Amino acid sequence: MGFGILLCLVPTVLAVDVVLLDTELEQDELNWLVTPANGWEETVAVDKNFNTMRTYRVCNVEGPNQDNWLRSAYIARGEAQMVYVTLRFTVRDCSSIVSVGGSCRETFALYYLETDSKGAPEASTAARMKAAYTKARDITAQHVFALSGRGKVNRATVPIGPLGKAGFHLAFRDRGACVNLLSVRVSYKKCPPTVANLARFPETPAGGSLTSLAIALGACVANAEEDSVPLKMYCTSEGDWVVPIGSCRCQAGYQSNEELTECAAMGDPLVQMSSERGPAQEASGPSSCSRLEGQLRANQQLLEEQAKALARLTQMVDALNVTLLTIWQSLHTLPRDHPPPAHGTSAPGADGGEGN
Repeated sequence: MGFGILLCLVPTVLAVDVVLLDTELEQDELNWLVTPANGWEETVAVDKNFNTMRTYRVCNVEGPNQDNWLRSAYIARGEAQMVYVTLRFTVRDCSSIVSVGGSCRETFALYYLETDSKGAPEASTAARMKAAYTKARDITAQHVFALSGRGKVNRATVPIGPLGKAGFHLAFRDRGACVNLLSVRVSYKKCPPTVANLARFPETPAGGSLTSLAIALGACVANAEEDSVPLKMYCTSEGDWVVPIGSCRCQAGYQSNEELTECAAMGDPLVQMSSERGPAQEASGPSSCSRLEGQLRANQQLLEEQAKALARLTQMVDALNVTLLTIWQSLHTLPRDHPPPAHGTSAPGADGGEGN
């Protein structure tokens, strides 16, 4: 409940989604690395809007001991510390394929390799690919289709991070499935520029994991000065701002707007109050001044109490992040012989023949 309150304290701004790769937008051949040569095959498919797409497929289900690899081109990381890889794909139902015995599968796997150079050595065999690349996740289909039926397009989104090198390659490993890889999209999140508590915060890339919070340092807006420090705010993995810490106040002769986003020049406060409240209150100038000073003191005390409360909540959030990260790391040390299904949402129906 407390975390939801913190979210309400931050101005509502949409996360920035930065796309590094989207094969749906590619018109030319992708020419990704395929090993062995009789494994994955690049094809051209047509979506429901009659737009052409560059896709890859593999369906070597009749032979045993399949180990087919598909490697993407180099993807520059940019400012990303973690990327989201979103896949659209269809998978053939093994029970609809005759004479395949126990060699048919309905899953494939996503791998990646970080590199500082576009000219990284190309692994020429499946064994070298397996040794060089890091496994991100097994991809399991929520929907499979028979040859004579219509299938739904599966969607899976896999986070990969933290990333530290200049770029990376993705790789897809097939062990005997009949898969159409319809699209691959790689993106990362940023928290957009924003202003909170009269402090301006820059556009900030999300952290390197789902549980990490990237710290952004702020600076007072024009005609404002620091009131409580440090000025910082946290950017979540989804590109949302949370937990503003510190604040600024308008300099003498300036006043803030209700949103606490800017300081504008003002005239004599008593004259302004008198003109707004009417002649009946002009004679009570000293008492108006006393009331104004009392309100300012009360507001200042309230702000200080809120700042202390936010500081305590920030410590609680940091402690929770450490605990979640420890649990996340522990889960990733468990045996991966039977990994859980990939998280994602499935798109509504699409022609099972898409990409075939």
